[in-house]
Amino acid sequence: MAPVVLLMIGATVDMGRGLLLYTLLQGASRDTARQAALEYFSGSNTLPPDCTALAAPCSLNKLVTGAAGLVSLGVSVTYADSADIVSAPSYGTYAANADPTLPGTITLTGANANTVYVFIYELDTTGGGNPPVRWSCTTLACTTTYGRAVRTSGHQWAVVDLKLNWQPVLARFLGIPTLITFDSQSVIRMEF
Repeated sequence: MAPVVLLMIGATVDMGRGLLLYTLLQGASRDTARQAALEYFSGSNTLPPDCTALAAPCSLNKLVTGAAGLVSLGVSVTYADSADIVSAPSYGTYAANADPTLPGTITLTGANANTVYVFIYELDTTGGGNPPVRWSCTTLACTTTYGRAVRTSGHQWAVVDLKLNWQPVLARFLGIPTLITFDSQSVIRMEF
């Protein structure tokens, strides 16, 4: 009887931890999206915002630290810029929505357990010469044309999509190769 009771207690604790992680992931997604909407973050996702150079500097950190609160719970956070403006970072694939005014679907590729993957992109619903979905990029041609963080003026949509591949402790203990993917997406109109 004792092993069954211990398994039930372990499963309950694991479920509670999973709900806590999912709640923190949602909060991190909303907070990161609110910051991505600020003009201060239009220069880069990985550098401190422009407001740190003001006479009375702001206390904001780089944009991609929004999910850092999950690190204390044994989760690592991964962010990478894209190789070009039209494709997602290497750890995910992006499928556009049939309605171009709405964000598409991101699927993780080769993801590790207990890791949050950060996706930040701009959704341009106005059309014109720019791609409708623009990712931060690192190549010289891309940054010369569009800028590192890509976000442009005109009140476009900033989309923050956080994905967590979580492995319950009990499943790891029992040798069950189970991964649960938590997903939290926040969309906000940029202020500039």
